[in-house]
Amino acid sequence: MNRSGEALSRSVIFGGLPDELIHRLEKSGRTENFGRDELIFLEGDKGDRFFFLIEGLVRVYKAADNDREVVLRHIRPGEMFGEVILFDSPVYPVNAVAQRESAVFSIRRSAFIELLQEESFMKFFVGNLFKKMRHLTDRIAFLNAYDVEERFFVFIEEHYGLKPEVQVDLSKAELAEAIGTIPETISRMIARLKTRGVVIWEKNELKINVDYAKSVIEKLKAE
Repeated sequence: MNRSGEALSRSVIFGGLPDELIHRLEKSGRTENFGRDELIFLEGDKGDRFFFLIEGLVRVYKAADNDREVVLRHIRPGEMFGEVILFDSPVYPVNAVAQRESAVFSIRRSAFIELLQEESFMKFFVGNLFKKMRHLTDRIAFLNAYDVEERFFVFIEEHYGLKPEVQVDLSKAELAEAIGTIPETISRMIARLKTRGVVIWEKNELKINVDYAKSVIEKLKAE
């Protein structure tokens, strides 16, 4: 199994599929590499493929007035995007661009629909779709239940672990999107925590008062 197959088998959508079905998925698609700021697809393009991120980061956005972008989400490795063309729309309703150098596995819509005709593949795929729906439901509950500071420390713990120094591979804007807020709110929170000696964020290095972060998370778990 090559890099794309290993990534597919670890994903939320395709994880758990037998190797034989993963191999057939690989045969129905191809790996593509995109440079930083390179377009993957444009809003309104006819969609004959959907995509799965192997490595890198992809920004999904819509164009607004005055040449502004409205960022809808950032796609991280293991996530699928452009899948709306499978069942809902013949064209892409958004734009997708590589935020940094990225490797993407694209799968032809026709080949995927053909695989869905097989009961074994359909059962796995539908089951995993329900898992993704549960994940999204949990995320909504997470966003509603916790304030920004709490979501920040939970995210850091889940993605990097709580330690005195963390190398963050996201910008503040990307992290803001990941925890459901805006960059300005993140910046104000970081500034406030810095004055209290809790957090210092310089370039990609995040220094954390681990005792404080643990106390925040332990309080959430106790509620």
